Amino acid sequence: MSSISKNNLMMKYNICTIFFVLIMGFGFSQNSSNKATVSIEYEKPYKYEYIGTNILVKGTLDIDSKDSYEKVIFQDGRTFQIEVEGGKAKVWLPVIGEAGIIKFVGKKRDANKEQLFTPLVTSDWDYFKEGTFHIIASSHQDIAWMDTPEYCRHERINDIIAPALDIMKTDEHYYFGMEQALNLKEFIEDQPERKEEVIERYREGRFTWGATYNQPYEGMQTGEQLIREMYFGKLWIKNNFDGINEETAFNTDVPGRTLQFPQILAKSGVKNLFVSRMKEGFFDWHSPDGSSVLTYSPGNYGWAAMFYKLFDEDAIEAMHKIQNRVKIWSDYYRERKLSPHFAIVISNDASGPTDYGKLVKEWNTIISKTGAKIPTLRHSTVADFLSDVRNPNADFEDLEGDRPNIWAYIHGPGHHKAITASRKAGRLLPSAEIFGAVESILNNSFANYPQDDLSKAFEESIYPDHGWGGKNGHITDSIFKSKLEFAANEADRLVGKSLKGISKNIKTNKKNAIVVYNDLSWKRSGLASVTIANANKYHVVDNNGKMVPSQASASDKNKLHFYASDIPSIGYKTFYLKRGAANSSGVNKKIAPNMLSNAYYTMHLGNGGITYLYDHVLNKEVLNTTKFSGGDVMMLEYDGNGAGEFTQMTEPKMNGVFDPNGNSYNATYEITSANPSNWSVLVDGEVFTEYETRTKFKHAQVVQRIRVYHQDKKIDFFVDLLNWDGTHNREFRFALPINTKDAKIKYEVPLAIAEVGKTEMKEAPMGWAWGGTYDQKPDAIHPREVMNFISSENETFGVTLATDVALADWIDPTREAVDYSVLQGILLSSHKSCHGEGNWYHQTGDHHFKFSMTSHNPSESIPYQFGTASNHKLWTVLKQNLNTKGVLGENTGFFEVSDPMVRISTVKRSEDGKGIIVRLVEMEGKDKQVTIKLPEECKELIKVNLIEKEEKTIEAQTGTEISINIGMNAIDTYMLILKK
Repeated sequence: MSSISKNNLMMKYNICTIFFVLIMGFGFSQNSSNKATVSIEYEKPYKYEYIGTNILVKGTLDIDSKDSYEKVIFQDGRTFQIEVEGGKAKVWLPVIGEAGIIKFVGKKRDANKEQLFTPLVTSDWDYFKEGTFHIIASSHQDIAWMDTPEYCRHERINDIIAPALDIMKTDEHYYFGMEQALNLKEFIEDQPERKEEVIERYREGRFTWGATYNQPYEGMQTGEQLIREMYFGKLWIKNNFDGINEETAFNTDVPGRTLQFPQILAKSGVKNLFVSRMKEGFFDWHSPDGSSVLTYSPGNYGWAAMFYKLFDEDAIEAMHKIQNRVKIWSDYYRERKLSPHFAIVISNDASGPTDYGKLVKEWNTIISKTGAKIPTLRHSTVADFLSDVRNPNADFEDLEGDRPNIWAYIHGPGHHKAITASRKAGRLLPSAEIFGAVESILNNSFANYPQDDLSKAFEESIYPDHGWGGKNGHITDSIFKSKLEFAANEADRLVGKSLKGISKNIKTNKKNAIVVYNDLSWKRSGLASVTIANANKYHVVDNNGKMVPSQASASDKNKLHFYASDIPSIGYKTFYLKRGAANSSGVNKKIAPNMLSNAYYTMHLGNGGITYLYDHVLNKEVLNTTKFSGGDVMMLEYDGNGAGEFTQMTEPKMNGVFDPNGNSYNATYEITSANPSNWSVLVDGEVFTEYETRTKFKHAQVVQRIRVYHQDKKIDFFVDLLNWDGTHNREFRFALPINTKDAKIKYEVPLAIAEVGKTEMKEAPMGWAWGGTYDQKPDAIHPREVMNFISSENETFGVTLATDVALADWIDPTREAVDYSVLQGILLSSHKSCHGEGNWYHQTGDHHFKFSMTSHNPSESIPYQFGTASNHKLWTVLKQNLNTKGVLGENTGFFEVSDPMVRISTVKRSEDGKGIIVRLVEMEGKDKQVTIKLPEECKELIKVNLIEKEEKTIEAQTGTEISINIGMNAIDTYMLILKK
């Protein structure tokens, strides 16, 4: 500091309160030769000194002659000498202060120059001047993506989690977070000796873990699968880590939120949700039932580390960069009465721990020594940060509705067979729980309840997260698929095992009893099948001996189909096999190779599918087939990449080369209706009639089968893509053109029914990604994730399409798009992972798809029940021997709800083994009081949260019926203590 004058050394002033006032004689120089400003380049790392309460930093002046200026004078009279070092002119300047005019004093009078000087850090920190900045250091984790699951697991354990714990040993102010419980499970399995250390750091609040099992595509999982994110997350942590109550969940990466996720979180005891790819801010995000969770988004989880590199240098540079970021937030915080705490998220994909302790200390020392009104800096966690932001007067921005996932291509059409297994597991595992619980109740013991098997299968069914593909993605995708197929097969096995056990309790006085089981919580009818040698030699009767419509399978000589009517809710009904061919039941139908007429429909078949469909009940033509046939299959070009569509979905294309007659002969776009369809009757019987045609596309053969039922108002469509060669950038769609304009489009999402234009978030999510800003409003996003159905409905009638694919659309994707609804299932897409070293999703081979449709009056219940039932088969158990000692009658409903739109989502043994859990979901959007019929008398009824923590005991209700109030769209869970 020898170059600084003695007077400057002795000056005492507070640089945070310096005000530069233009005074006479300190005006701008009019010398034309001095119009250019002198730029100042600060040496890095910054060289600074404290002088009293001041901090000065050395800068280099960009001037032609290093000897042309001798000092710098500020408006308040402070003077700093310019000195020459290493052939460059340098000067010490204040770090903190207000912008103002300074004068460069030349050795010659006419060389003087005046210009505006802005310190590196201005004094104005506005709302945050006495607040706190939180460094939230964490590591965003896909299960894989950066490489294989095993590679990433090893990296998480050894290069991220363990080093973070090691830092905490030496720095008591260091905090770190992992976003999901799966990472904690992996670590403890690998290093069990550090469990107590983890618990200690956890209890100190310095090492936190997300409350969900992993970070999934929320709309990919069925309702119970999504709830199990909390069982294998928050509940697992509580049970295995000394009762720790994790209250913060993360789903950082995916630009998609499903409608009921806030309710799932809130009713599992989670207070906070950290998301990203959404505008920066704080939101009270509501589900339709009114429950909510405080949701925070930093805009993008990687901005602080990837782009702004806020802490890559020293505290002065950090102050300089951060100040520009936070100034814009003062008004937002002030208007919403938020406490002055601001988060700086230091996270990236698979990023390891970095201890900013030195920088934090340097930052806070500057504040301490200068007395500047600058926010303090500390390591923190999301939970601590949001706890500090909250105050009794805080007014968080209200947010409601879902955000359709624009990455949906990756986990639906991009991985068709894997997601088919996921959906099967998601549907059947609750059924396995339900029938496992029923069998245990009948046996008066839960000793043989398959708790471990169910737990393992459920965990495997939700293991795949949002990290499909990526580097070595073929390995990741194979592991994900294997786990999903295991879960689906286990679910199938467990349901079958329990049904056989229950059937042993059913009294049958005749041989060859067929017990038909319904796993849904409303009475229903439909197709059932039984396997018996030489099935065509049998027919079916009900328990009163009345003949039931039946027919032998055309593809399996040992399978008999029949129409099973009025199967009780979560129960069964008994039918019987009789030898001899069935007599005709007199079904009123007319059949030809390309047409059909029955009590419900008149149908004409032509190129591509149904060319005419008339509903005799509604007196309405159902389809508009001027452009598409009903059941058309089309192939388009799709050059998106599923999880790299950062701001909008990539639209499919019809690119191609055309001959002079306008016919496409470059197969980037093909459609079955552009080819001759030679329909033939595959099978005709009392239950259904089925037609088939085959079309050769350039890259696959398309087999279409259309099955029309005679006992139900229902048509099934089967689509087989055979010998698909995996050609890149292709997409297949199934299309059903509906004879409606300006229709409401409704579809099922996990635990709710969504409606286009009504249930989405109302504003564009904003936030940012590689491709720019998310400025598309959610109601414009299509196609969308669906569960079991999508429907088109106007004031006069509706059509529901039940689907087993994950992605559906309603807007014509081709040129000259029609203005009526075209319900579609997205079958398959052969795109590439957006990872630079990622894999192609070729999906070569054979693929099989099924859709069902019905037409109906406007209804809330028909689409939901039809769609759900279409994907839940009626199970059968053949009892060839009579059983006169059974204790159950031939027709029983074990659990029945008085309102069919209040669904029993699951019945299971409680996690603590003390009772039976019954979970209810109100699907219609109305407050209701319902009665539930039970298989045994209830001794005690306890309201619990979603992960079975007791909330309150309901006033005693005796008998085999209980009455419950349930709010609109509520997901409510009860524990029943039965008398037996």
